[in-house]
Amino acid sequence: MSRAVSPLHPLAFAVLMACAAVSAQAVEPSSSNNAASAVIRFSVPAGDLGQALNTFAEQASLSLAFDPALTQGKQTAGVNGQFSAADALVQLLGGSGLQALAISSSRYRIEPAPVVADGALELSATSIDGAYQSESPTGPVTGFVANRSLTATKTDTSLAETPQSISVVTKDQMRAQGAESLTQILRYTAAVVPETRGSTASRLDMLTIRGFSPATYLDGLRVPSSRDAQPQKDAFDLERVEVLRGPSSVLYGQASPSGVINMVSKRPTDTPFHEIGVEYGTFAKKRTTFDVSGPIDDDGKYAYRLSGLYDDEDGQIEHTESRRQSISTAFTWRPDEDTSLTLLGHFQQDPKGASYGSVPAFGSVLHSPIGRHIDVDFYDGDKRIEKSDRDYYSVGYLFEHHFNDVWTFRQNARYLRSEGTYASLYNGSDGLRPDYRTIPRYTIASDVDLDAYTLDNQAQARFDTGPVQHTVLFGADYQNTTTDTRTGYGSGPTLDIFDPVYTGKLQTPAYTTDGTQRNQQKGLYLQEQMKWDKWVLLMGGRYDWATNHSSTLNLNNRTKSKTSLDSEAFTGRLGLVYLFDNGISPYVSYSESFEPQSGTGFGGSVFKPTEGKQYEVGIKYQPPGSNSFITAAVFDLIQSNVLTLDSDPTHICGSGTCQTQSGEVRSRGFELEGKASLNDNFDVTASYAYLDNRVTKSNSTVLYNPDPATGATVSADEKGTTSYGVPRHTASAWADYSFHEGPLRGFGVGGGARYVSSSEDAFNTLKVPGYTLFDAAVHYDIPHINSLNDNLRLAITATNLANKEYVASCYSYAWCWYGSQRTVQASATYRW
Repeated sequence: MSRAVSPLHPLAFAVLMACAAVSAQAVEPSSSNNAASAVIRFSVPAGDLGQALNTFAEQASLSLAFDPALTQGKQTAGVNGQFSAADALVQLLGGSGLQALAISSSRYRIEPAPVVADGALELSATSIDGAYQSESPTGPVTGFVANRSLTATKTDTSLAETPQSISVVTKDQMRAQGAESLTQILRYTAAVVPETRGSTASRLDMLTIRGFSPATYLDGLRVPSSRDAQPQKDAFDLERVEVLRGPSSVLYGQASPSGVINMVSKRPTDTPFHEIGVEYGTFAKKRTTFDVSGPIDDDGKYAYRLSGLYDDEDGQIEHTESRRQSISTAFTWRPDEDTSLTLLGHFQQDPKGASYGSVPAFGSVLHSPIGRHIDVDFYDGDKRIEKSDRDYYSVGYLFEHHFNDVWTFRQNARYLRSEGTYASLYNGSDGLRPDYRTIPRYTIASDVDLDAYTLDNQAQARFDTGPVQHTVLFGADYQNTTTDTRTGYGSGPTLDIFDPVYTGKLQTPAYTTDGTQRNQQKGLYLQEQMKWDKWVLLMGGRYDWATNHSSTLNLNNRTKSKTSLDSEAFTGRLGLVYLFDNGISPYVSYSESFEPQSGTGFGGSVFKPTEGKQYEVGIKYQPPGSNSFITAAVFDLIQSNVLTLDSDPTHICGSGTCQTQSGEVRSRGFELEGKASLNDNFDVTASYAYLDNRVTKSNSTVLYNPDPATGATVSADEKGTTSYGVPRHTASAWADYSFHEGPLRGFGVGGGARYVSSSEDAFNTLKVPGYTLFDAAVHYDIPHINSLNDNLRLAITATNLANKEYVASCYSYAWCWYGSQRTVQASATYRW
């Protein structure tokens, strides 16, 4: 790992822009001085207090800051009619034991009310700041239901007003289900097929959305992909995860048409927060965590957060281990009510990464002719050579400044570096030998260094033209990723899959190639959100410039090759929503994506980016007075310019037939998802998705060897096939109930089921049976151990409770992957 880190010129430029924006606040002072005193017509229904405060904040265009725990279990009589914001808050909080303190002209903080003789709640001014909004699209949410998001529009927008399918997994849902990785977080999300390789490749987040692999973002900035140095976030570091389904290049640039997964980091809290946790479970699981946060000064201008974890366990594949240690920091500075700067830092080491192996189809998904069954924990490698060591760190910031009631400037930036070394002995793609028990094996070694700079500038304007409300977003973003990769391959000894003996001479292969790849993307985008009466119209357009430069050095003969590719693309999005008074919001939308391709066709013609186009029709339903959200969507998605064989056999490129871009993949389907926090006791989420994903245009044929006994190779047309590991049907449901009164006070129980229908291998000649898995959890909260604000939570979570043995997916007859086995984890978490 001796390569030099590239200079930080994009971030240096970003800092200068941020400083310029801070100094510009003197140009025009904020004019939001009468938001709290203006008389507004409110229509906030009775019900859950937390939900009512969310509705109030949206109707009043104010920000509320409060600890979600303060409103748990509290109800309100609501408020209807014309009031000032201050008077409406008094009515909303009546009888709750809470009061609203004025932080500024447009912000309030909810706190426990002091005991007053006449029981009145006082609205008094204070200089304290730095709080989450109610509900902030990046802050904590009580229960399973989030109402707002930044991901779909990059503006603080209600999910009901977003004309595209989006899901939000909250921190409470992650905790209830015991999720610790991104694939585990999304197990109960519609149209997401997580853990496509089951219990193997756990060091990578391998999943699909609507049949395609999605782009992953952290705090709105792209996380670069590179298999052996791919950064992976732990659920403990996240506040929420948002899934935007369908093409999303208008705001995010180059990506597959599947959509965007945006992970949101924990931020500093407005009130002091402390947490420590320990966990022990199956596969020798040992995990410790800590998380502390709060304001630094009395005025609340400075706040911090520091969290870390240590995790160690055996892999579910025999002879493998996983280990992780990380620390995350966050610091927020709010010099005034209009400006905030949050610095984020993260360092993580994954010195052990389990296995990346596989098993043959015969003996796992198929009956073996010799009557033997491959053990679910079978290991195709050798621990003497196995290595997966990954380190990564990142530094960045999130800056926001409100110039006045109209203009807001935001700038987000991050530098990330990841280093990964990998070595393995693995089951070969040429499949079983004719004895149906011997597999060929090969060796691989890699050393990868990855550097990534990302920068996103946004200028937002909110204004009215007569009865029409406008939110206009101007954006300019930049991505620069450099990946240096050294690789080597070799052959290894064969292995008996029914009687494995891990002996013999082994040698890690020497590196034979040293490659460097640099990708840059610059984009300009414009988005308009118009709201007139009950209509919401979303329009957006973007233009991108993408470059790809790669060079490869052959370390044996010192020859070097270079390629360069420049791409440009325009993408658009259009959507319309109608907001009925009963909470129903039907919508229609059209969206596009693009993804650059490498290589050339006949005559050196440069490949164009693949293009994604989607039509979507859906309904969202948020019953008034209920903390619930239901969405249904039907979509038709086409990816064009897909590479396929050149139909002219005389066109020769290198040593084989050329490729053209006449291929096409089509994905059609239906999705249904509902989340509800019916009261302080009961949380539920459920989903169903139907997907028809297949190649609709292709000149290619695929070759496979279905029977080791004959060794015969069979060819089949690619047209009409579905992607491997993509099921037709998926469904899930989870419910969690907690007792807050009576003899069972503090006790809670949760449970869920996940169904995945059958899928095909890459050649559509091998069917992998579907499966149903059951999960469960019990928890017990013990409050007030040492103070009025502390709580000890004891919990046990179990996944695949019945310990069902199943195959998650198969790529071919040679490569299949067993699903995750039963895991049981016991934890104790103390908060104060």
